[in-house]
Amino acid sequence: MFKLNLKKTSNEEVNTLLDQYPAKSGYAESYRTMRTNLQFTSMDRDLKVICVTSATEQEGKTNTAANLAYTIAQTGRRVLMVDCDLRKPGLTQRFGKKEESGLSELVSNQLSTLIAEGSTATIKLSDLVKLNNLQKRTGVLAVEDDENSVELSFYDGSLTDVYWKNRPDSKKLASSLVAANLLTKEQAQMAIGHQRRSVQKLGTILTTMGMITMADLKKHLAMHIVESFKTAASIYNGRFKFTPMHASQIDTTIEHDVNFEKMFQEFLDESHQFPYLAEMIESVVLPTGVENLYIVPSGKIPPNPAEMVSSGKMAFALDHLSKVYDFVIIDTPPVLPASDALVLSPETDGVLLVVKANQVNRKYIKDAVKQLESVGARILGVVLNQVDVRRDSYYRKYSKYYTSYYGEDAEE
Repeated sequence: MFKLNLKKTSNEEVNTLLDQYPAKSGYAESYRTMRTNLQFTSMDRDLKVICVTSATEQEGKTNTAANLAYTIAQTGRRVLMVDCDLRKPGLTQRFGKKEESGLSELVSNQLSTLIAEGSTATIKLSDLVKLNNLQKRTGVLAVEDDENSVELSFYDGSLTDVYWKNRPDSKKLASSLVAANLLTKEQAQMAIGHQRRSVQKLGTILTTMGMITMADLKKHLAMHIVESFKTAASIYNGRFKFTPMHASQIDTTIEHDVNFEKMFQEFLDESHQFPYLAEMIESVVLPTGVENLYIVPSGKIPPNPAEMVSSGKMAFALDHLSKVYDFVIIDTPPVLPASDALVLSPETDGVLLVVKANQVNRKYIKDAVKQLESVGARILGVVLNQVDVRRDSYYRKYSKYYTSYYGEDAEE
């Protein structure tokens, strides 16, 4: 952990971007020092996503987030600022993006829109599965083209089963069990007859009638699931339709020894897993006018900021953005008035706590640190903001040293 002092250049609160200061100024050097300290802090691990917060309001966290991002962008890295302060969005206002769509529209509208049917050429299967997961939908997603038809069942957003409807007879469950000498042809025909007269799946009938063991059934179903996934993933230019269902309509009588989520990931293109959702998320990224520096504005202030920040949709969006940009700097509300930073910080690589010099009660700072640590957040350091160099002899000497080293105009 490091401690950095950002000095005050006048009696008024510093609330400006570094592009308005000379590169050799002490103000600019303070942020370069912060950037260097962060590099040393992260030598043993990747440091890409940083949460910037404070204990209370008006301590300069937004200014710190903006200038840290600006300083990193100067090194040629692509840096994204995300305004997650959905209560008082300072970054959004600072960069003149108040009227633009942002995080709140992305989470509450775009990622929440129910898509009932369409083309897999436009929305890939990976996008559909992820959307159902984010929206916690229960029902059946049918995907088909002129050759194949596959149904994927969801319960509260979780993928629970995959069924290849027009599976060739030679690959059907009964045929594979007969081929493995686990079932006779007569038993297979009897079980299929029962299935046609009921709404139960063949596997349930086979185990209920004692024709095969549950272990043998699960082994063969696992192979069927793999084949079904492969078939569904191969429908690149087909049609899809989602049919909502009540939870009681989803057959959960057989518990598969399969991690559906993990298995499905194996059939995705690692380089571009969710093209439709990726384009949706990146549509709220805006340029700032500074090279290599981008921003996701807050959007309209929502009535439920804490709920929105803690949603799976927000987590998915931030995770995707962290893979697209070299650095992501997240500005959050102060810790003590709101819980947003406590929700977001554990999912980041670390937290910078901004403290305004000679203003905040030490107890508040300790309480903020304690709360961050209680949720498992990694505190990278404390930024002591707006230190008045004229009042403190130590910093006054440092200011003299700095000015003499860089020249008379260093502080202009």
